[in-house]
Amino acid sequence: MRGVCINRSGMSYRAENTRTVRLPLSTVEGVSEAAARLIVQERLTGGKYASVEDFYDRVEIKRDALDTLAKAGAFDAVDAQKNRREAFYVLHTIANARKPGTRGLLGPQAEPPELSALSPDELLFLDLETKGISESGRHPLDAHRARLRDVGCVPLAGLRHGREAWTAGLVVTKQRPPTAKGFAFFVLEDGSNRVQAIISPDLWEAHRVLLRDARALIVQGEATVQGRAVTIKVKRLSELPLGNWASAAD
Repeated sequence: MRGVCINRSGMSYRAENTRTVRLPLSTVEGVSEAAARLIVQERLTGGKYASVEDFYDRVEIKRDALDTLAKAGAFDAVDAQKNRREAFYVLHTIANARKPGTRGLLGPQAEPPELSALSPDELLFLDLETKGISESGRHPLDAHRARLRDVGCVPLAGLRHGREAWTAGLVVTKQRPPTAKGFAFFVLEDGSNRVQAIISPDLWEAHRVLLRDARALIVQGEATVQGRAVTIKVKRLSELPLGNWASAAD
């Protein structure tokens, strides 16, 4: 899988060869279908974008969408350093001088200072925040595997019927229906494996804020396995901090 690129991505997923698929521009959070089409049309009529500044001058889209494109790595192909921090810096510099889609006669000097490269974990978090997918193939829990083993967590796939265990996963969905008498139901994910975590009213009240905000959880309880359906009745829980996704490129 190939990432989003202002010079290669289109309106839909596209096979570039027999082994790779290019993500579309609309994968990026906040980039509407209309904005994606505008980028493609301008590229078709005006040629490929030569730089971050060239893109900014030729395409009039919302500032939030520009920021997210930079964080998603869409400018990597036109950035010599392939550093998302650099693209983000350049965009903010020229945005303070003029509106997007308006080429200025005299623009600001957008030469960025030396900016450190993003770590693999920061890149992963930005990918997930902006696109919901990472072309690297890495999973957010990969950076925490050793830590999870240290506290005795077994993978979701390793849960066994009737046994108590510690495990962990990303929070995919959460529900607390009025008819459930105060019980909450969270779906935890680790790659291709998912389990439903059942959280009692007492646990919910004790950890209300944590459960509202957590992106990943470490839980302990007894597992019930019925075919591919796996549930765990949670007795204890903790947040698994994944880092600050939103500010990794700032």
